[in-house]
Amino acid sequence: MTNWDVVKPWRKEARGKILGARTALPPTLRQGMSAALMERLHMVLEEAEGPISFYWPFRGEPDLRPLMRTLAAEGIEIALPVGKKLGEPLTFRPWEPGCAMARGIWDIPIPATDLEITPQTIIAPLVGFDAVLYRLGYGGGFFDRTLAARKRSAEVIGVGFAMFQLPSIKPQPHDVPMGRIVTERSAALAPGNGSSSPVCYADESDRTYAGDFDAAEIAALLQPLESTLPPERLPLVDFIYWRLGVRPAPRGSTIAPADIETHLCKLIPRVSDDGIHAALQALRATLLP
Repeated sequence: MTNWDVVKPWRKEARGKILGARTALPPTLRQGMSAALMERLHMVLEEAEGPISFYWPFRGEPDLRPLMRTLAAEGIEIALPVGKKLGEPLTFRPWEPGCAMARGIWDIPIPATDLEITPQTIIAPLVGFDAVLYRLGYGGGFFDRTLAARKRSAEVIGVGFAMFQLPSIKPQPHDVPMGRIVTERSAALAPGNGSSSPVCYADESDRTYAGDFDAAEIAALLQPLESTLPPERLPLVDFIYWRLGVRPAPRGSTIAPADIETHLCKLIPRVSDDGIHAALQALRATLLP
């Protein structure tokens, strides 16, 4: 296990890179990713025990409010978490469409009531995550302390975007793994599935396929695309460079708009890491109509 003095600054950097990339996603793309995630999550929640705690979207998180309204209409009791102070566990208040809301910590809306309930299923937003179900959050420790303080265990489902799956979040003794993780691409991350085969991208392959690119090759092919992006989208590229563990080369060559699709079709199928692959797909959706 890596020492916390080393892990803490690494997590701070990881958090910054991910949040920068997540907020750099075009709103329409993020909405589409959220819709696909909700479709998978809805199926997972069909057998879940209520009340179910969701969250109010913050800093580009998947917006699950349509699913909250759907489940509430189906008669399922919905809760929202309330953080009162850093370092303390969350409490939970009942929510229903149209209920009065107030401003909580970080100005996140919370139900304007003193009534508290105990959810049996908790949806936990992920900044990043890994294949063994550990969650990278915002660093406040709210969810870890909440889960550790509960007298009765709850089903905890982490939700986030596939592109922010990391090789490891370098878990520490205070970290609590999720019971399952759902993304817009998969609902299969659960105990016992960690040894499953990598995602197959055979439908993207072509006859010139010749093995996976290494980090330096991916970075070299990524660099010419930077000049085609508006400044507000560049944190997405910066995140990919960080994941690759390479420093971007000085900007030089460029790609003509008409050649972007061909360029990406050569690059994306030869990336084996699922998180980087998903990030490049998001970049593709940003660049192409």
